[in-house]
Amino acid sequence: MSGTERAPAAGDNHHLSHTRGDSVSSLNAASSTSTTRPFEMRDFVTVDTIGEGSYSSVREVFLANKPTERYALKIMDKSHIVREGKARYVATERALLAGRLADCDCVAALRFTFQDTYSLYLGMELCTGGDLYSQLKRSEGEVMTEEKAVFYVSEVTRAVQQCHARGIVHRDVKPENVLIDSTGHVKLCDFGSALDLQPVMTSVLTAIAEQAVKKDAKHKKNRCASFVGTAEYVAPEILEGCAETTTAVDLWSIGVMTFQLLTGRVPFKDKTEYLTMQAVLKGKYVYPPEANVSSAAKDFIDKLLVREPKKRLGFEDETSIRSHPFFASVSDWSTLRARKAPSVLTATGVGSDATVSESESESDTDDDEEWRARVNAATAALDAL
Repeated sequence: MSGTERAPAAGDNHHLSHTRGDSVSSLNAASSTSTTRPFEMRDFVTVDTIGEGSYSSVREVFLANKPTERYALKIMDKSHIVREGKARYVATERALLAGRLADCDCVAALRFTFQDTYSLYLGMELCTGGDLYSQLKRSEGEVMTEEKAVFYVSEVTRAVQQCHARGIVHRDVKPENVLIDSTGHVKLCDFGSALDLQPVMTSVLTAIAEQAVKKDAKHKKNRCASFVGTAEYVAPEILEGCAETTTAVDLWSIGVMTFQLLTGRVPFKDKTEYLTMQAVLKGKYVYPPEANVSSAAKDFIDKLLVREPKKRLGFEDETSIRSHPFFASVSDWSTLRARKAPSVLTATGVGSDATVSESESESDTDDDEEWRARVNAATAALDAL
């Protein structure tokens, strides 16, 4: 798999066009030409590490010759992707961000992609306010006022509904995956666990995803759906398996997140992940006596944390969740992003005077034969999927 993709600049209306021999569809920016050299990691200067995951990390970066243009660069390890069977998740995330989610104003935008021997790279819109979890932890007493919680939950609800309208179930809605942009508004991120209800073959990557799903099915004919997401936020039907995954799983997660913003803790938590899952399956939770949670907020949460998916608030009719008393202060859902946002602390190094160092400018040497062999095997395995 080879090549670089550059996403459209804001306001551009360029469509996906397949490039023969490339592993992904080409996203052509207005400034791109057929002679443009593919991006390499050495083209970028790292300002800070924003986050770390099981097989990826996210850095704030800028191009060496454009220090004012910052991106969040998601770096994914190829060998880990193959070894842990994550190929279809990566393929799905890339295809959704470049396709049906590209026009969503409440989803962190994909700007470009590229790869090298070791890694896959997604260049994302940089959201300078950090994530919602950080904002919660910085709040007084590590809880949010209901007014502030309503602001964020309403925007997350709108973001999730935009995804659902496009046939996409996020499956990992949580404060860490809710980013705050430079205007203080919400951007949903991390679609690595997303379920595409309307898969379309638009590129080799999506073909890989489809083949991986089929291979999975052969090995799991008598098995229930595999666990995806985060234990504290996952809906009980995912843990039980066998049931068809629906948009209701995201509604459950919104209920968990709302509880957390108002109380400073999640409703289901135990000493281990297994015990936490058991707590989710039991479905019993209590509001901390010291928490100042209104009756409207409790009713909102309680109607989302319902065991039966189809009975969750907003599942049958999305207007029912918007009209709930918890959102009484939201007068017009079509102008949510025009509202004045709460003040946030800048979580990244935007505006810093970081410069290119000699070591950052030099390309990495490939003298680790054992590592190179592993990566070559990983690349061959990806190509063979």
